[in-house]
Amino acid sequence: MPNSSKIENNKENVVGVYGDGGIIYLFYKGASSNLLSVEASSDGENFTAFKSNIKLRDEKKQKIIASEISHFNVSKIFDNYFVAFETRKKGQSKLYCAKGKNFDGFSTLSEISGIKEGGILAPNYKHDGKYVLFFGGATIKAAFSTDFSEWQRHEEPVVKSYKDFFGENPLKVGNVFVVDEGLLLIYFVVKSKNNINHFEVKAVVVDKNNPTRVLRHIENHIWESPDEWFGEKVKPLGIVKFQENFVSYWKGEKGLYCTRHPIYLFDEKKKHFPHVLLHKLRHNPIIRPIVESLWESKATFNPAAIFEEGKVHIIYRAIGQDDVSVLGYASSLDGLHIDERLASPIFVPTEPFESSGPYRGHAPGQFTSGGGCFGGCEDPRVTKIDDRLYMTYVAYDGWNPPRVALTSIDFGDFLDHRWDWEKPVLISKPGVVDKNACLLPEKINGKYVIFHRIFPDILVDFVDDLNFDGTRFLEGKYKISPRESHWDSRKIGVGAPPIKTDEGWLLIYQAVGERDSARYHMGAMLLDHDDPTRVIARSHHPILSPDMWFENEGHKSGVAYPCGAVNMHNNLYVYYGGADTVVCVAGTKTDQFVANLKKHKPLELSPMLIS
Repeated sequence: MPNSSKIENNKENVVGVYGDGGIIYLFYKGASSNLLSVEASSDGENFTAFKSNIKLRDEKKQKIIASEISHFNVSKIFDNYFVAFETRKKGQSKLYCAKGKNFDGFSTLSEISGIKEGGILAPNYKHDGKYVLFFGGATIKAAFSTDFSEWQRHEEPVVKSYKDFFGENPLKVGNVFVVDEGLLLIYFVVKSKNNINHFEVKAVVVDKNNPTRVLRHIENHIWESPDEWFGEKVKPLGIVKFQENFVSYWKGEKGLYCTRHPIYLFDEKKKHFPHVLLHKLRHNPIIRPIVESLWESKATFNPAAIFEEGKVHIIYRAIGQDDVSVLGYASSLDGLHIDERLASPIFVPTEPFESSGPYRGHAPGQFTSGGGCFGGCEDPRVTKIDDRLYMTYVAYDGWNPPRVALTSIDFGDFLDHRWDWEKPVLISKPGVVDKNACLLPEKINGKYVIFHRIFPDILVDFVDDLNFDGTRFLEGKYKISPRESHWDSRKIGVGAPPIKTDEGWLLIYQAVGERDSARYHMGAMLLDHDDPTRVIARSHHPILSPDMWFENEGHKSGVAYPCGAVNMHNNLYVYYGGADTVVCVAGTKTDQFVANLKKHKPLELSPMLIS
């Protein structure tokens, strides 16, 4: 069974899905009939007729229910099948509970008064002698009953309302499973974009001894509906357990979809995707603007870093009173506290392709630059190769598209603070916005490796030499792309030059997602030692997110933008710009970080069409 599939749908209206004993059942209600039918599948994709002419009977009124039915959620509670389902008639919604010994027919036990949202009964489970119903709307709540006729609602939500930049998003219960840890409650978050719904699959583990109390939120990335679904109205039917997966089913305009979610994503004990996280320093930021210093009075951010000669050397971007980016220098013996900071910039614009003259102003639609500046030398990355330190940076003249520039310096001169930089040269194509460039610190098959970014991809080039003369440019022959339906779905760029480890090249990168397009998060990749275009592993969640004040108070809120990283005595320190205003650092143990990251193998859960 592929990760996601489309199932050819018949003319009847599918209203629910249920899994039991390795068989998955689809429930339909005929458009011209008040009877139900069931199809069954042993593989989750190919369904055949199983039962037909099933009556859903209202015993009190002694008639078959003729209303529109949805959210038909089946649970097996000991020896019987119980169904919670929603009816809609003349614009009025009601939630009912029904019982059946098998799938030959269901008789309603009661209307669940006071609840109109779709819900599901916890299977093979009672709490204090009471059946438990989980139902969702703005929040997910629980209700209890001893006999299915009188229901007592617990008013405090089990899962609180879900809010993000879309606003408040409705919730829908997918299913409940009894596991060793507690009750695994899987639910859907329903978001709206351009009047088309987008979905996320999320889950919590609820206490068996108190089903209103959440023991654990599942923090792994489980699933987001793919972008192509924005062209089709899709609704979730439910989620079932099948072999080593949970499988969610979705009703679309063109058919029925299913998506496979590996069980290990929900299982804390297996830890298939252990967290790879960076820990932020309490005393961040480590470099701030100095109001009295004209060249760095407004912003100091986006720092390059290299660990050499017993200390971390930091080259950071600075903006002062003239609103032009220059580069400053600081160093740290422990990587966490600044011991030295020079009073003057170490690199300033000198070329026509940089903002070396007075600012000319922007016409509407022209390019702009981070930090509120008018160009200059931006966002440096540094790599030591042999006895030279190479620096790539963004050259911006305040008017034309930003491009990648390259310069270098003798490493002895660098250590002695003799800033005799090589004349910089542009290495990216004219007329194209190209940023986030850096060099690999080793040659691969005799060639230098240069990473850069043209929206939305990380590009990789192999070149024979670094003697660019302004007439040859990077081609972007290979690429590493954003991932659909992930946190890094919109654009990605190299943060710091890759660090060599036993498991591969460790690449820290920055990314923006389609559903969180106003914030820059960090991620991590492992690249193959011999082929750095091949991704071995990639973090399934951000390793750092901009949730502290120093990442939100400044020129741009929601920015954690890495440009430097070092491995210092098995400590991974990542240096980044916060809110386009300050320099920050976060760290962790390198070996454990890489070992955990290695387990983040590629996992694709996008829909696939079954012919």
